[in-house]
Amino acid sequence: MTMVMLTQGSRRERKKAAVQAKILETAIDLFSRYGIGEVTVDQIAEAADIGKGTLYNYFETKESVVVAFMVDLERKVQAKVVRLRQSQGNLESILTEFIRFQMRMKRPYHQFVRVFLGQMFTQTNQFLPYMVEMQKAIDPPLQTLFKGLQDRSMISETMPISDLVLVFKTVHLGLTALWAVEGPPFRQTERILAQEIHCFCEGLRAKTL
Repeated sequence: MTMVMLTQGSRRERKKAAVQAKILETAIDLFSRYGIGEVTVDQIAEAADIGKGTLYNYFETKESVVVAFMVDLERKVQAKVVRLRQSQGNLESILTEFIRFQMRMKRPYHQFVRVFLGQMFTQTNQFLPYMVEMQKAIDPPLQTLFKGLQDRSMISETMPISDLVLVFKTVHLGLTALWAVEGPPFRQTERILAQEIHCFCEGLRAKTL
């Protein structure tokens, strides 16, 4: 009896996950083509071949769909952070790889990232609550990464983790904006990435006597 209940529960969860993934995939495709502001919940539901009520069972607004998608990408960063904390590379190579990894994940959604950044910059007040929610997924991996680098004496212990995270996110946002504007093959982005991380790391290195 217990095994049957677990199987049914698992099947139910898989079905829910599949529906949610379909909504996300459909919405991101529509947002990429037409813009977040131009796409309605009705259009997302119709394209995903589900009822509008079903969509609302998963997401309260279309903006919450955007947040869910971005948060899912950030969660995938967690496993990468574990590997980077143990990496034998130097400080520059570790932080550069962190940003490159995120760009590789987002490359299939390049057009959507353009749309998202445009919406974020032009309708900041509207998006602010959702941006705050996203930070809850973005900050922990960075906090873990910088704490690990401090524990390895790669970064000065006098620098507060919160400050490191804030400054690094600012650098990352600027690079992401350049990446979104430039488009593949991202040669300019790669060049600026190396330069910015080099300058950033110069101020982070633990000083030895």
